[in-house]
Amino acid sequence: MEPSLETLVAGARLALDSDGELIAQVRGEAPRFELFSAANSICSQKVRAVLAHHGQAYRSHSLNLFGGQTYLPAYVRLRVRGCDDMGAALVSQHSGSTSVASGGGCDAAVVPTLIDWQTCEIVVDSKRICNHLDAAVADPAARIDEEIDVIDNLPNYQMLSGCPPGLDRRPGPLRGKTGVAFAMSKVERCDRYLAEHPNEQALQRAYTAKRAKELDAARQLFGEDAMRHAYDVAEAACETLERKLDASATRWLFGDQPTMADLYWGIELTRMKNLGADTFWRDGARPAVETFAERSRGLDAIQRAVVNWPGALF
Repeated sequence: MEPSLETLVAGARLALDSDGELIAQVRGEAPRFELFSAANSICSQKVRAVLAHHGQAYRSHSLNLFGGQTYLPAYVRLRVRGCDDMGAALVSQHSGSTSVASGGGCDAAVVPTLIDWQTCEIVVDSKRICNHLDAAVADPAARIDEEIDVIDNLPNYQMLSGCPPGLDRRPGPLRGKTGVAFAMSKVERCDRYLAEHPNEQALQRAYTAKRAKELDAARQLFGEDAMRHAYDVAEAACETLERKLDASATRWLFGDQPTMADLYWGIELTRMKNLGADTFWRDGARPAVETFAERSRGLDAIQRAVVNWPGALF
């Protein structure tokens, strides 16, 4: 018999030695949502920002990406259930995108993961999670969803881990690193867990797929041509955003109040600036994007979920 949701979540909490931090809790009420995220995961930042934007209370567990906590068997068991519940195959190749839709499947060793205790769902993939949260208070508009698709498919993994073309302006801890060693360290971690859990089918499926995905990343994503293409894609998205902002008569992309699309773009531009890629817009290169980046960074939701969240920026 498969373990219950309560058992899976309890196992993940125990493995992380975490009861969770209560965020925006209403006195006397148990929060509907429970979030497993990481400070510097851009997908996690998007989910935290949407939670903050809607004033949703939740129990927060912070995982250490570089310490390998997303690979802990108890957490992977939880993710595998979430991947299976959404009907997604486990991904074994690395497209450079963090999106389940365009990345070829579901990764069982990443964040974020949302538990909705009201509907008893494990929700995986940041876009699905944000839409799930947004649907709790409003029906998301098609145009907003289309904009989120653009942002969701940007090459964040390559830009974070791989050496950029030209001058490396990334923060000190990242500077000079090519991404290959980082991907191969994940392969080695999978090898260890595969050896430790030879008889557990769900973990064997998860770690085998994850190993193949990260090996593919090491081989395909971080060469000079691949990195140049990744930065070209990101800059082209900023150019498209510049044109949209220029054509807009409102303060935000779809009106005078920020939507999830503005939160997503604000977090993306904050990450690009943190990595030194604000050359895409600064010094008059794209003035509308520059203004939007500063305005969106000042949003309370982004301040709370990213700027002032310990460890979210390098």
